[in-house]
Amino acid sequence: MSGVIAMAVTGIVGAGLAIAPAVPAAAKPAPVEVAAPVLAPGGGAHLEGSVTVVAEPVTADDSVASLEVDGQEVAATETVGVSTLGFEVGSNSIEARYGNHVLVNGDHRIDLPDAVNTRVELDIPNEQLVQGENSIRFVTGTIETGCGVNHDDFVVSDVGLRLLGEVADGEENEYAFNFGDGDCGSNTSKLLDADLVFFVLGDPQRTTGLTTELDTTTLENGPHTIVARTAAGGTATSEVSVNNAPAGAPAVTPPDGTIVKGVQEVFATRPADAPGGVADLTLDGEGIGALPVLGSGDAVLSFDVASNSIEARYHSYVVVNGLKYDIGGDHVSERVHVVFPNEWLRPGSNTIELVTGTYQTSCGANRDDYTISSVALAPTTGGAIGVGLAGTYRMGDGSCGSNTTLLREATFAFDVDAPAKGLRSDLDTATVADGEHTVAATSTTGEVATRLLVTDNTGPAIASSVPAAGSNITRAVALDVRLEDASGIADGPEVTLDGEAIGLAEQVGPGLVAGEHTLVVTATDGMGNEATHEIAFVSAGIPDVPADLAPASGTADVTGPVTLSARVGEPGDGDVTATFSQADILTPNQVWQGTSSGIPTTLQVQGEQKADAAALEPGDGATLDGDASRDVVFQRFDVMVTGRVQDPVIRWTGTVDPDRVATLRAWNLQAHAWDALAGSRGAVEGDTVLTATVDERYIDGRQVHVMVTGEDPFADDLEAGDPNAFADPDAVDFSIAHFTDTQYLSEGAVEQETAEERAIWESAYGGIVDWIAGNADERKISYVAHTGDLIENNIRAPQTDEMREQVIGEWEVSSRQHDVLDAAGIPSGVVAGNHDNQSGTENGPDAIFNDYFGPQNSEDAAASWTQAEYGGPWREGDNQNHYDLFSAGGLDFVVVGLSYGVTREEAEWANGVFEQFADRNGILLTHDYLAPSTEPDGRDAPFAAPDGSMLYNTVVAENPNVFLILAGHEHGVGTNVKPDVGEIDHGVVELLADYQFYTVSADRLGLTEVGGYRPDDQLRFGASFLRLLSFDVDRSVMHVDTYSPLLDEFGATEYDDRRRYDGSEDETVLPVDLTSRVTTLRTDSLAVFVPSAVVGETTVASGEVASVEWTRLKADTAYAWIVTATSAGGGTSTSEPSVFLTTDASGRPGTWNERSPWFPFLGEVAPAGADGTVGAAGTAGPMR
Repeated sequence: MSGVIAMAVTGIVGAGLAIAPAVPAAAKPAPVEVAAPVLAPGGGAHLEGSVTVVAEPVTADDSVASLEVDGQEVAATETVGVSTLGFEVGSNSIEARYGNHVLVNGDHRIDLPDAVNTRVELDIPNEQLVQGENSIRFVTGTIETGCGVNHDDFVVSDVGLRLLGEVADGEENEYAFNFGDGDCGSNTSKLLDADLVFFVLGDPQRTTGLTTELDTTTLENGPHTIVARTAAGGTATSEVSVNNAPAGAPAVTPPDGTIVKGVQEVFATRPADAPGGVADLTLDGEGIGALPVLGSGDAVLSFDVASNSIEARYHSYVVVNGLKYDIGGDHVSERVHVVFPNEWLRPGSNTIELVTGTYQTSCGANRDDYTISSVALAPTTGGAIGVGLAGTYRMGDGSCGSNTTLLREATFAFDVDAPAKGLRSDLDTATVADGEHTVAATSTTGEVATRLLVTDNTGPAIASSVPAAGSNITRAVALDVRLEDASGIADGPEVTLDGEAIGLAEQVGPGLVAGEHTLVVTATDGMGNEATHEIAFVSAGIPDVPADLAPASGTADVTGPVTLSARVGEPGDGDVTATFSQADILTPNQVWQGTSSGIPTTLQVQGEQKADAAALEPGDGATLDGDASRDVVFQRFDVMVTGRVQDPVIRWTGTVDPDRVATLRAWNLQAHAWDALAGSRGAVEGDTVLTATVDERYIDGRQVHVMVTGEDPFADDLEAGDPNAFADPDAVDFSIAHFTDTQYLSEGAVEQETAEERAIWESAYGGIVDWIAGNADERKISYVAHTGDLIENNIRAPQTDEMREQVIGEWEVSSRQHDVLDAAGIPSGVVAGNHDNQSGTENGPDAIFNDYFGPQNSEDAAASWTQAEYGGPWREGDNQNHYDLFSAGGLDFVVVGLSYGVTREEAEWANGVFEQFADRNGILLTHDYLAPSTEPDGRDAPFAAPDGSMLYNTVVAENPNVFLILAGHEHGVGTNVKPDVGEIDHGVVELLADYQFYTVSADRLGLTEVGGYRPDDQLRFGASFLRLLSFDVDRSVMHVDTYSPLLDEFGATEYDDRRRYDGSEDETVLPVDLTSRVTTLRTDSLAVFVPSAVVGETTVASGEVASVEWTRLKADTAYAWIVTATSAGGGTSTSEPSVFLTTDASGRPGTWNERSPWFPFLGEVAPAGADGTVGAAGTAGPMR
């Protein structure tokens, strides 16, 4: 029986006997693991005929030395394997139809597949590579369009060549390549091809594999073993099955071991040009309704296609007697031959459908348009005559579906004159049980072929669950569901408990009334079968944790017999039995502590240091303080227990930083793992208390192994602030203002017809800088960032005097507004966007950007800055890339700005700045970094092209002091919190906040009379919104608030005409990895409360107070106790431990302070009141 634990103590209580652990024998050195080669076919494969066996090495210089079949080495040929050319493709896709390709060392061509927003990996045969210098040329392909020959347009970046044991040196290559020629050849600045060079240090062909053609007909049907071994002893084994039919037997499909569902076509055929046929086709010895078909071979459907081509990307297809076959390839002005299996035809009447494929375009799913004529069918033997065929068929749907007279599909009828040489059955596999079945086919001459067919028409089955079906749970258990299915698990399990969603590992039991409950489990297998299962179990009625314990913990004036009481309840409002128990309190006898890169996985942790257990002795006021670290901080305790122990309670009291997590763990002897039992975020004020009950899984003979970890989740799960207010300036240390892509405001301030309208456009820009200048002191604004596209019309070189005047006017507007910040002495930095620097082509001191935001402008502005300085430009006279330094909140910062179209040289310069100021917190400002998120909360934004992934890989990941990236360019919002960036793990926050396409009504702007707009006309004033990023240094968090001074509104969500977001994207709180961000862990006390004697037991109604009398108490003694509540059904739960002190022999109250025996364990309470009681501290419950 578990009960309330109490221990009688007079004076100072010892920690119990400290039994030293046995000294283990010297461990033998662990053997060095040798990697096994990759062997194909893999285990479980079904083989017939001639099969290619390949074994490829996985470790450089450890070649595959032998191939064996059933223990006998077989002759094999050396292979030199392949290397991998990998690269990122942006949002402008590569289309295979253009014929884009790479050339390896001048002559080995590899065509590029369709790809968009993905990483492409191409295999290069190692015989095409050489030791030393290798060339890779990217070549853009072409197609004929309405405007002539057009090249494909796409961006590739992060190109790398990976060999076995080596990454080739491509350091001199550019990071990103912008290929193509624009719309109809309009852009001559893009690349039509590019040459890259990779230096390979070792011989690419030095580590070899083996391959052989295995004639399985020389083996008996049944199981066999294939083994591949490397020179160093790495071994791979495949258990396979051979099934070869005798000569003259029919060929049966599908192949041996195929997993099928629904209706499956089963064929048994003899060759069309061979004698004999098929007499019978059965499943498990029973006939399956087979019909005659032609013999195996190739049949050809042919037709002429006119000048409007069939395009492979549309995937037009034919359906032959119900079986689908993709036409494939691009075809124009030629005769097309569609080759398909001859056995799909039958003697006599046949139907073939031609279906136009579809392709997603700007107007939706569009069908391919083409004209065919002269349709004909040729079986392998015999002949076919078309029945009612038309001369011409015009296929498709016109431009964007505009033509309804064209044929979406055409049906052809043919009468085939050829002998039946096989049988076909459309087997409904749902009519047979799931599992293994035998298909048998007998030839007309008596030979039999068999095939194994595995049917799977039902979803995953439940292999095991906790709680199990039919079980009766008496205490809370962690939900666990294990599934099994022949085709594997594709999705799930999704679980509900009595209709409410519940996750795996969550607690089942609390709050459940006594009686039956139901888990509903839904999952999908690899064949797409979904299954839903119900798991009915019984709850014993697990009581609430006993509360309102009295005497309250810390009461110091107990005299004579004392009444122990607690309020108990259970979900069904039935009677509850309360068992009050005295407890022994046991303290650790051995303690270790340290840090780890992750949660420890072994009982003894590498690098841990022995700590002084005396620091946890009661009454000394000492604490055990872990080292502050950016890694996981842990403290490990061994606590000795004696006698037969049932359900001891572990209680930890200590502190961990706010927004970090303290987790109480115990070593599971069965799972050999540190199980998380309870956890909590650190309290902003006061101590954190973690309590958990452990069972026999955690009791190691006479001790319990306990660990407390302090972890930094660096998680995007912090509670957001007020969506209609800025963060409280008293709660933050400093702020950064960020705005971007103000080009429409600058443009409107110049190009509009009237001065009044131009003034409204400029007021939107001016509203931002005026608000920042007016609120800099109150909001503690230490730096202002503008991430580019200050103006609109310098995206390409102006071609007319009028446009040149427009560009200059826009620059003067933006410069005039930023002068406001300079006059206020507010440090700021600006980078150029693609609309500022002619899409990255206008560089150097003569760029017009430098006329308004050049180095001299920054130097002049910085003269009035305090706690900040202008670092300088990347090159003399060119401020498009520059850096600033500032200090705020007791920390130092370096800000690096990189303008649109970042080159490798510019990225290396940025690296140099971040490395030079490695002790400062790094911020990267750049124009092009993230693409807008497609999630309602603005999270999980992808990289933008061309700069995004390049900057992440070459600057952000390489510099552990970079913690924040601010960007614009792409229209929308993106928020990414990345916890483990780079080889030296650091946390990074990436923010895109570009509102330029957000629209405001003319009526709201007051432009209906000034500009002649209709009230509901939508104008692009979204760039009037700024972001205020407010930092709390102690917590290492950043408050993100979005505000428009023009509109005097928080949150821009409602102005997004695409309605993409839910509002949480603009008002949020995020963790930031400042140099001050570490995790500290301190233990005030850790104890195991072990029931030693039952004080009393009573039964009361749910919700009532249960009480017993405790007699024969000693004077001047501390007593610890706990309460166990048991429902009528047998469910149990245990209270927090509590302690009281008896008066001394003279009737004076005991003293409850740092010198009291149990204060280190239960002293987290308020000062004693007039009645001698002390208020209890809050605690954390079981881990969910």
